[in-house]
Amino acid sequence: MDFMKEYNAWLKFSKMKFNAATWIPISVVLGVATGAILFFILNFLLQIVTIIPLAFGAAVGIMLLGFPYMQKEKIVDSIERDFSDALKQMADTLKAGDTYASALREIVNSDYGRLSEEMKIALRRLEEGENVETALRGFAERVDSRLIKRTIVIILDSIKTGSSLSDLLEDISDDVRELYRIKEQRKANTTMQFMFMIAAGGFIAPMIFGEVTAVMSMFSSLTFEAITASNQATQQMGVFIELLIQAYVFVAIVGTGLMMSLIREGKLNKSIIYIPLLLLAGYTMYYAATFAVGFLIAGAI
Repeated sequence: MDFMKEYNAWLKFSKMKFNAATWIPISVVLGVATGAILFFILNFLLQIVTIIPLAFGAAVGIMLLGFPYMQKEKIVDSIERDFSDALKQMADTLKAGDTYASALREIVNSDYGRLSEEMKIALRRLEEGENVETALRGFAERVDSRLIKRTIVIILDSIKTGSSLSDLLEDISDDVRELYRIKEQRKANTTMQFMFMIAAGGFIAPMIFGEVTAVMSMFSSLTFEAITASNQATQQMGVFIELLIQAYVFVAIVGTGLMMSLIREGKLNKSIIYIPLLLLAGYTMYYAATFAVGFLIAGAI
């Protein structure tokens, strides 16, 4: 499967000592186990009917499944950040009359973190007899960044046409730096909207719904004690409404995570990072607000 192949590539790139066939079942089992433990504690020991076990189990499972992707994106971001400086250094090396291998060696010997490590693999392939095109294409495929892939294509086309690569690398270096700056500026410009969505979706909305649930539960309990004929139906209706509220919180948090990813990153993939964190924060706030308000009302009564 293409997905399994890509997932294995994420794990390998992130230097995790697992393959997809191992990590995916581990993530699913831990997510299910988390939900099952919470279900037992809440429903059997505390006798609370809630979808919190589902939310927390899903959060743990999604977070573990998305961890390789999160690590891969973090590494790619660091490589993109250093790439413009590396291209400028390559240009200076070529202007001095050195070869492509010498230019790559300069990057390897410089402190560019993961970029130096990936360039070391490309340099080793070049020294083992592969041509520059194969070595650089392999580098671009491993990093799996649209920015770097397009840059490598331009560099290889320049090599084929015999253009002055040193001058081209300087121009590309400036363009790459500007593109990365625009990407970071986009994040900076959406910080307020991003923080508002975190506050609204992860804290304020769950807190309000938790307070509503607490008030409703208290009135339902009072009604249960006061009514004689239909008190069982009244209590069941109260529980059903609570579950609907919790389900709405779940849907709202997932939608918030998707919108945060779209606004912040311009793509939905990063929602795999935001949704689990929002689920954990949102339902913690929901349950805390329910408990706090219920305690205050019970004390007042």
